Amino acid sequence: MLTDIPKEFRKYSKHCQSLRRILQDTRSSLEDINNVLQLVRDIKEDLLNIDIIENLNAKLDRIPTLLIFGQNCHAKALFVNTLLGQTILPQFSTRWRYITFIYGHSKNIRLTLGHDIEIVEKLKAHEKPWITIPEEDLQRNDEESLLDHCPAVEVDLNHSILKENVKIMVPADCEVEELTEALSKYVHNILPIVIYSVYEEVLNDTNIQEIRKLKDNFKIPFLFVSVSNTEHSTFCSESLTESQQHSVGLNIGQKYSKLQNLQDQLVRLGFINENFKTDDIVKRKSLCLECSLDTLICDKKINEEFILYVSEMLKSSVLKMAGKLSVIHTKCLRKFILCAFDMAREIQITPKRILYAQEIELKLYKTLMKIACEQQEEITAIIQRTLQDMKSNVAEVLEGYNHNNANHLLSAKMATMEIQQLVLRRLSTSVATQIVQSVGCLQESFTGTLQRCLESLEKNCHESEGNLSASDAVKQIISAAYSIDLKSSTSFSIVHTLMDRLRTLLSTFALPWSSSSQVQCNFQWQLQVVTNMIDKLSASKLAKTISVQFQEHVKSSHEAFQSAMRSLENQLTCQLEQTEEQRIAIRKRHAPRFARLALESTSLCDLVQYGMPKQIKEIGRGQYGVVSSCEPWGGINPCAFKSVVPPDDRHWNDLAMEFFYTRTIPEHPRIVKLRGSVVDYTYGGGTSPAVLLIMERMTRDLYCGLRSGLSWVARLQIAIDVIEGIRYLHSQGLVHRDIKLKNVLLDNKDRAKLTDFGFCIPEAMMSGSIVGTPVHMAPELLSGRYDSSVDVYAFGILFWYICAGQVRLPTHFDQFQNKEQLWNNVRRGTRPECLPHFDEACWNLMEQCWAAEPSERPLLGYVQPQLEAIYIKAKSENPGKLSSCSYSPPFQHKLKFNEDDYCYSNYNFACLREY
Repeated sequence: MLTDIPKEFRKYSKHCQSLRRILQDTRSSLEDINNVLQLVRDIKEDLLNIDIIENLNAKLDRIPTLLIFGQNCHAKALFVNTLLGQTILPQFSTRWRYITFIYGHSKNIRLTLGHDIEIVEKLKAHEKPWITIPEEDLQRNDEESLLDHCPAVEVDLNHSILKENVKIMVPADCEVEELTEALSKYVHNILPIVIYSVYEEVLNDTNIQEIRKLKDNFKIPFLFVSVSNTEHSTFCSESLTESQQHSVGLNIGQKYSKLQNLQDQLVRLGFINENFKTDDIVKRKSLCLECSLDTLICDKKINEEFILYVSEMLKSSVLKMAGKLSVIHTKCLRKFILCAFDMAREIQITPKRILYAQEIELKLYKTLMKIACEQQEEITAIIQRTLQDMKSNVAEVLEGYNHNNANHLLSAKMATMEIQQLVLRRLSTSVATQIVQSVGCLQESFTGTLQRCLESLEKNCHESEGNLSASDAVKQIISAAYSIDLKSSTSFSIVHTLMDRLRTLLSTFALPWSSSSQVQCNFQWQLQVVTNMIDKLSASKLAKTISVQFQEHVKSSHEAFQSAMRSLENQLTCQLEQTEEQRIAIRKRHAPRFARLALESTSLCDLVQYGMPKQIKEIGRGQYGVVSSCEPWGGINPCAFKSVVPPDDRHWNDLAMEFFYTRTIPEHPRIVKLRGSVVDYTYGGGTSPAVLLIMERMTRDLYCGLRSGLSWVARLQIAIDVIEGIRYLHSQGLVHRDIKLKNVLLDNKDRAKLTDFGFCIPEAMMSGSIVGTPVHMAPELLSGRYDSSVDVYAFGILFWYICAGQVRLPTHFDQFQNKEQLWNNVRRGTRPECLPHFDEACWNLMEQCWAAEPSERPLLGYVQPQLEAIYIKAKSENPGKLSSCSYSPPFQHKLKFNEDDYCYSNYNFACLREY
């Protein structure tokens, strides 16, 4: 009904109000991240996309407006008059100004500029009471230009359709070339709901150009309305006289033909689907949005069909804005989780890298020191061979010496020094080259992985100016003993060291020509100097000198490395403390905040698109939620929803994280898929909002299945299904942490699916919280340090129930009076007993799964084949053997709790968690 238009506008306004609140919280959260959380720069830049936020904010401020275009003023007048149920606009008129209809307590008309400035001008409508707006007040004069400051007509009407800020705008007549510029001055801040009124049988070329220009401007579906001159025929046909109704009936055939011709033309132009049928609008509701094509209706059915178009256009706008917000929230959450993974990895691996670097450098140092000591004889032999070669070829040693000096008288001391330099260079070069070649392979053996490890540790550390880094210290160790670049001034050179040592050694020699007298330094004298030098050199002393020099420099570099590592370790320790603080901030503050925002924005999308789920009956109840069956929702049938009322912010955050993890899990046959969510703010009289989590409805849980009796083969198949579900969760980086009977649901074929992901969490986001159901909790859960193997332990306990075929507590657990006694005994090794009918393979598998040490529990990739082998064997054996369990009636436990009565968390040590 047309009277429902204000309701749709009110809903739109309410949704926009929710979006503004979510947007404000989002902005606040992003600013908090920018000011507090010291994330990596590229992550912050990726998260803090303020342009998207500002763009959404601008869209939320737009005012939804019914924008009425048409073939001419007459067509627009017919539609507006039909919509308002009165002849408010004159027919057969031209050259209109902009006309806007808004709600007012009394009828009034005025001229405005830009909706803000009222023009004081005497209008014809002010002279006497009016029903139809005087044509003179609507028409532009020759001096008014649409591209300049053209006055607009604003009309106040006390009309039910205009309530809730419903606005109707009729753009002025203009040429197609002026259309874009003329519209920009009036429709820049509105949410357009475009109606194009058609009076004639077909559109002419000008109309088609106008429509294409409009579609380029608005890029939304249009509603085409075929209107006729039959006054009020569609709005209140019940009030027509008998003669008027007869006249309408005579025109039905003509109007149908006109509508068909118009439809055929719109199909040819590509504006509506070729399978379009005007009578199907009510059934298909959102065709215009799903296909992004325009819709055609006739004024005869405007009461039924116009409201659907308005509703879908408003829904579409809300969905687009809420969808963008949801994308922002989901993107931030994923970034947080990946960042938490990186932080957790850095916290774990950095100490191991430091230890590795220290161990490898120590091995390198010891190896070098050992080589320097043990290879002294080899160095001596190398020196002896070199000296012998030089003595045998003395003339070759003097090849680089200037023989012209033989014609000049020089001091014996100066000549001797020059020849010494020449001899020592040849000797040291020969010895160093052979030593480097003999041990050069160690450079590649030690420096590759060590150097990369140190560079990885140092990349985010900034050493104080002048301090040697650990990686540079390692380079010096290698350079000291095995540098191939003998000419490098920055590297320790064997040549330089050997020459210094040789000069010191030769200075002690007493040479017969070392007087200050001048001699003739001819070639013969030079040969004699070289020969005497070689005779005086001791190979063993030279080898010892080289060995000692190696050891001194390697030791010095080793000490420099240790000092650099201590400094590096101190810096990294401070960084890791900050990293852990940020990881905690992500896990406890930022991720839950965005999870809650994601829950609200996504729930708003589901509410707008599918509506509130309608309850059929209650099928289960727990401390924090009620499970109810409901009518088909969002294409899901059968369908159920769990209504949860979070009592405080902590539970809101927990529920939001559950929602995020569950909804982001890809489709899998062994996982109960969360199909949607809705936040019901009217729940319980509006005191506390409830979150409705919608999912496919299953037949029963495993607890009820075991009580009613399941065959042994069916139970084994359920065990395999559970393992497949857990394996899939682990493959997604998630740990369930609450595997138990009531969290395994069965369909009508007794195939199992995992549900209730309230404790499900990525390993990197785990904080050590003690969560789960006591009987199924692994011993290490109480220490707060655990991993995905806790699900393997819980499956071992679950498998005991499956093999037992009943739901009673194991006798070994039934003797304890409270959960503390149970946990203490579980830590000491107490486990469920082996029942007489247990298969040996089943019992062995249970024992492996609930091993006390997590490292001793089998991988699920090993468990599944074992179960499949047991399943195949059971199918081939006598079907009567353990075909069903014998279950005794319920009895009173002397234990004050059973496996489904309690869960344990950091905040609530005994809170009921039932499906």
